[in-house]
Amino acid sequence: MSINPHLGQPVCDVCGGEPAGDATFRSVLSLLIAWQVSTRMGNFCRDCGVAVHREMTKFTMVAGWWGFAVLGALVVILMNASAAARLERMPSPTERPGRPLVPGPPISRSPALIVPLLFLTLILVFCCGIPDF
Repeated sequence: MSINPHLGQPVCDVCGGEPAGDATFRSVLSLLIAWQVSTRMGNFCRDCGVAVHREMTKFTMVAGWWGFAVLGALVVILMNASAAARLERMPSPTERPGRPLVPGPPISRSPALIVPLLFLTLILVFCCGIPDF
């Protein structure tokens, strides 16, 4: 945990920006009966925290649906959203000695969103059948 020696506040572990908040983000890789959860925790400024949130959540949206850890993937996505919401309420960093991460496009505009939507569609078709129009 990095602390500003002059103000005693946490600084971003990535870019050194202030203010920063403590957050933990996770991603899930699920393949049939095996799964792996990766964790990235630390102090993040608003911008770096949003970038880490989007990266790890998009990975989960693509790789978390291919096994029995489907419920775990949903839980991880919700936990990441909660952590990101806390960071998004912080003001923009004022001082940055380092280079911040680039957040990229929002998750709602990401091609990674296609995978869970297709998965949900397949489940509905399997459970309910193909609708007659």
